Amino acid sequence: MTVHRPSGLGRLIRLLAAAALVVLSSACQPDRPGDHDGGAQRRPLRFSHGYWVGYFPLSIAEEKGFFDQQGVDVELVFNTDLYGMISDFTAGKVDGLPWTMDVVVRVLAKEPDVRVVLYSGQTAGADVIMARPGIETVADLKGKKIAAKTGAMGEMLVGEMLERHGLALDDVTLVNTNETDVASHLLNDTVQAGHTWEPYVTQVAKAGAKALFSSKETPGLFADFTLFRGAVVRERPDDVRAFLRAWFQAVDYWKAHPKEGNEIIARALKIPVEDISTEGYELFTLEEVRQRFAPGNDPTWLMPLVTKHIDFLVQDGQLGRRPDIKEVFDSSFLPPAVSP
Repeated sequence: MTVHRPSGLGRLIRLLAAAALVVLSSACQPDRPGDHDGGAQRRPLRFSHGYWVGYFPLSIAEEKGFFDQQGVDVELVFNTDLYGMISDFTAGKVDGLPWTMDVVVRVLAKEPDVRVVLYSGQTAGADVIMARPGIETVADLKGKKIAAKTGAMGEMLVGEMLERHGLALDDVTLVNTNETDVASHLLNDTVQAGHTWEPYVTQVAKAGAKALFSSKETPGLFADFTLFRGAVVRERPDDVRAFLRAWFQAVDYWKAHPKEGNEIIARALKIPVEDISTEGYELFTLEEVRQRFAPGNDPTWLMPLVTKHIDFLVQDGQLGRRPDIKEVFDSSFLPPAVSP
């Protein structure tokens, strides 16, 4: 079988005809967002989330269509491994990340071109140090094993607890453990206390464990933030603003309709509705967020709390240098304050 190749002139005519069809087709199509700005707006914002109460409003925003209503295309990237979310962000797989203050500081040390646009909430009792039966007071922990994520908020919470009761980290043995695995260690008596959260707190409480200390005693120290890459903030500021409008829309909806909000979250994340609760956690309103961003002597102002995390990570050897945080926290993307 002989294959006849088109001549050079024939190939040129075909190429020109195909190009003309593309131009004609494009002319008949309506403009799309981003068609005139390099296409940056056509790609959805990719944002991480996982199994943590502080992230649950994202599921409501998606399921209720709040992102669409606010005019932003968002792709939520779910990760069962909360620490895997950090890897995805530093590897450039996602544009935004919700995480705690210690993670924000560590990310800044490696990747300074990041902007924190939201101080979304804080744990106010949701992070708990549970102890096995027989441990009645913090003093009873001397010489015992405590499970906690070392170099992270778990170790910080244990340190705060010990310091307030006249002990130091050298008086106990820290066992590096993910928060989701602490319950099994407590039940197996491989540790005598550990830092975890719901639903694991309830699980070990049913087996006789008791709460010794919680984040209710450290207001503001363990808070959640939303951060985006600097390039995303510069190139897509309207999308970032729309994302935050949808966030507050979801928070307001959940507070006004807690039962329905819980059901939406349970369906979206495929978890039992009874595992969903805001007990021990404070989701901030827009006014509360603005207050925490504003400089001043208010104890809820975030900068002294951020400095405390930096000090911890430097002393722990995790930070070789102190990140410059002056330009990182940016409240300009928040929705306008509601007039009284």
